[in-house]
Amino acid sequence: MWGVLSLRTLHHLYPFASEQEISGQEAQELIKLLQNSAWKQLTDYLAKAEHSEHQCRNFLRRKEYHPQIIDQCIRLCKEKGYLDDARFAGILIKSLFDRGKSRRAITNKLYEHSISPSIYEPIIKDLHDPVAEQEMMKEQIQKLSFRYRELEPYKAKEKIFASLFRKGFSLEAINSAWNALDKN
Repeated sequence: MWGVLSLRTLHHLYPFASEQEISGQEAQELIKLLQNSAWKQLTDYLAKAEHSEHQCRNFLRRKEYHPQIIDQCIRLCKEKGYLDDARFAGILIKSLFDRGKSRRAITNKLYEHSISPSIYEPIIKDLHDPVAEQEMMKEQIQKLSFRYRELEPYKAKEKIFASLFRKGFSLEAINSAWNALDKN
């Protein structure tokens, strides 16, 4: 199976619905139509938002295209600059840092997208700001403190630490932010 064409295309080529053998030339024509269809769908997908190579491959697999067609479309998108994992990683990392995600949470998200550590490690190093991270954690501690204000202080602290730890922050960083908040 090489893929799925729209009914309109098939009716244009074969007006009478019937099972029939096709020639090699007709098969090549159908494969060319499938390649064009896959290319159009992939470029439409990439025009809406930045995506990783892994996401694009999965998108075309869900459309049931043959691996040869998928590889050809991905290669062509890379050549034309429509698809770049480094660019995608940079955008994703900046977005996640801006939303207050931890370094570990960001790394896990990049792993889900099958981005190589050699691509994202330099980007994370450039964008990671420990001071901003501590300030963001202070804000989260204050919000969580308000949420757990009815609990005993040691129980509230335990819940706050657990919540931030689940979000991917290290215990040392959480404790540092907690102590910095206590001093203020």
